[in-house]
Amino acid sequence: MKTWILAISIALPATAQATGMYQCEPVDAENWLTEEQLTERITADGWTVSRMKQDGGCWEVYGSMPDGKRVEAYFHPSTGEVRLINQRGTILYRAEN
Repeated sequence: MKTWILAISIALPATAQATGMYQCEPVDAENWLTEEQLTERITADGWTVSRMKQDGGCWEVYGSMPDGKRVEAYFHPSTGEVRLINQRGTILYRAEN
């Protein structure tokens, strides 16, 4: 029994797709904006970027919006379009699919 539970607990994390709250449509890796390109685009619009990572096929950015609100935001990987903005568990914006 313990062996079975251990096998399941090891296998489950490998099957998880995204840890975040938004899933972007699949985009080929060569079409993704680089971290630098996305940072340049959104900082030009007044955003600040604290950190960034890939999650759910999107760029997940932790930082501040132009109005100063600290948020977690998901951006489309090739267009840089905002797909979702979350602030402490509250969805401030969600793009329509």
